[in-house]
Amino acid sequence: MKEFEIYHLANLNFINNAIYLLCVIVMTILAFYLIRRSREINAPTYGKAVLTLFCTCIIFFGLQVSSFLVQAQKGISYQLSELKLKGVEISSSAEAAISQFGHTVDMGPVPFAPDIPSIIIWAAIAFMFVGGIWFKYPDQK
Repeated sequence: MKEFEIYHLANLNFINNAIYLLCVIVMTILAFYLIRRSREINAPTYGKAVLTLFCTCIIFFGLQVSSFLVQAQKGISYQLSELKLKGVEISSSAEAAISQFGHTVDMGPVPFAPDIPSIIIWAAIAFMFVGGIWFKYPDQK
C-alpha cells in the first residue's frame, strides 16, 4: 500500500466517524430533551428506568465513536511506520503523523479504546444524564 492510499482510506474513516459523531450528538440532544420532559410530567419509575437505559446506550455509542477515532489516528501512524520500516521513502507529513499519533510497528496492533479526554467527557455527560433523571431538585421558594 502506498502513502496516498493510506491517507485516502484514513480520510474515508474520518468521514464515517464524523457521521457517527453527528448521530451521537443528535441522540444526546434528544436524551436531554426527554429528561426535561420526564421531569415536567413527573414520569413514573419504569419510565425513568427506560430513559436511563436509553442514555446508557448513548454513552456506550459515544465511547465507541471515540474509540473509532483514536483507532483511525493510530492506524495511520502504524501503517506509515510500517511503510518506513519496509524501506519506502515517506514524506515529511508522514513523519509528522507518525510522531503526532505515536503508534509504530514496534508497539503491535492498534488497540480499540477511547482516549482519556473522551472518557472524561462521556463520564461527565453520564453524570448529567443520571442526575437529570434521578436526582431531586432543591426546593424553590
